[in-house]
Amino acid sequence: MTSNQRTFSSDLSEEYQKQISRSASPSLPSITSGPWWILLSLLSAVMLIFTFPEPGLSALAWIALVPLFMIIITASFSRTLLAAIVTGVLFYVVYLFWMKEYKHPLALSGGVFGVMVFWLGAVIISFFMYHSVPARGRALRGVRLVALVCGWFVIDYVKTIGYLAFPWGIIGYSQYKNLALIQSASIFGIWGIDALILLCNASLAGLAVDILSRRAGEGRLPGVRRFILPVAVFFLVIASMAWGLAKLSEERRSTFTKKRIAMVQANFDPWSPQLQENISREIELTLESLSTNPDLIVWSESSVPFPYEYYLSRENPHALRVHHFMASTGKPFIFGTIEFDGTDEGGIRRGDYYNSAVYYNGGTLVGTYRKIHLVPFGEWFPYKRLFPFVVRILDAAGAGDFTPGDQYTIFCDSGMRFNVLICFEDVFGNLTRQFVKRGSQLLINVTNDAWTGSARAEIQHYAFSIFRTIENRRSLVRAANGGVTVCVNPYGRPTAQLALFTSDVLVCDVDIADGNEMTFYTRYGDLLPLIIVPLTLLAGLVLLIRMFILRIGKN
Repeated sequence: MTSNQRTFSSDLSEEYQKQISRSASPSLPSITSGPWWILLSLLSAVMLIFTFPEPGLSALAWIALVPLFMIIITASFSRTLLAAIVTGVLFYVVYLFWMKEYKHPLALSGGVFGVMVFWLGAVIISFFMYHSVPARGRALRGVRLVALVCGWFVIDYVKTIGYLAFPWGIIGYSQYKNLALIQSASIFGIWGIDALILLCNASLAGLAVDILSRRAGEGRLPGVRRFILPVAVFFLVIASMAWGLAKLSEERRSTFTKKRIAMVQANFDPWSPQLQENISREIELTLESLSTNPDLIVWSESSVPFPYEYYLSRENPHALRVHHFMASTGKPFIFGTIEFDGTDEGGIRRGDYYNSAVYYNGGTLVGTYRKIHLVPFGEWFPYKRLFPFVVRILDAAGAGDFTPGDQYTIFCDSGMRFNVLICFEDVFGNLTRQFVKRGSQLLINVTNDAWTGSARAEIQHYAFSIFRTIENRRSLVRAANGGVTVCVNPYGRPTAQLALFTSDVLVCDVDIADGNEMTFYTRYGDLLPLIIVPLTLLAGLVLLIRMFILRIGKN
């Protein structure tokens, strides 16, 4: 192959490719040619589909990316890219199929396109990092695999920041039921678990490629050094499990203040015209809970689906009914509503709308929290002037036009300090810990995923919240319109929950933590990615400069 014919990827991996081709047996399938790369791509996609809830076979997470990583290690850039597209599209179409229930036909395809941008970014950077590290020397083989993991890890972290933040698909979240393993989230957050799983997949992929590259007739196996990284990962997993089991033993000895909280799961469409019937259902369920004498009653996001304070000031009958009912109980209430901040001139409202949670006690407003992290496209789009055609599409789909809040509100009443996370705010660890740093003793999530009609969507969202409890050692109560309505203790263990898509009320005695105690993660946040990401980008820049110099030298 002449220098003019060489592609970027073949320049990067030429030496490794020669090594494989020299030692590979003709009787062994080549994963860089024929149908094998397609089969490996499909295998990764299928395992990823089964890894995440539902069905949530979390053990598959430790090998689900092995076939794709094998392609990254051995194939050309163009073939790797094709494999990534096959794997990513199949996985995300199934994983996010609930998006089709949104009000616009482009919702599913648009959502899959958005996450595929990150997916392909992860594959491209991983490919570059792996093949840019010099291949000389056995010790560097492990370094190349670590570089691959770091490239993937960078994109996993990028998926959680900024306007388009959407952490669905981060493989660490598949372990939400593995309580012993994920106790380390109190130190590293989700990122320690995510990095460990990625390392396991990369080390097994490297080992598999080494085994396949041997001559079958000679019966030679990889040397001991080839097993160093897989064995190191194995002991890291064992150490993490052992530490987690030790932390879980504290669960039985821990003593907490108890507060009784009632969570109403009304299970209705908040945008349906039967507003009177829907409010009646919430009131009836709340009345059922009053015999237990709860300290706090929580309704879901959009449980009062109109600008409550604005309507109440104008004596709207629906707003008055909610107000009189709350006052009659004498109980504290949290519920999700819309807040309007502006002026009304001749019946035309001008101002800002907020997706809000309000706290009432005995019918008196105590405080309001305005949602900080809005759903991209669904609740706001900050680039209206640049992309007016997008605005027209969103308007046709009935998307909201809210303004993000900017205050980490802590409510203080009933002998405890607590905060509210609205909708998918509980999927963001760094956001959640900001409330705990400010003294919150209890996390409350009010959400409405019922519009999806999908158990898979409900459980996918719920899985994130488990990590928020462990990261901060705080209980979480979750009042969802259709589910999952649940109470989770500070160790990530659900203590009680309602069945999905039923109208019911859940009353729990909740563990309230000491507001002065903070975990390592609460204090320092995403420290692991804040170390790995800059180092990876710096290493990538150095490798890019080195490759550029070598190419100049060849010419």
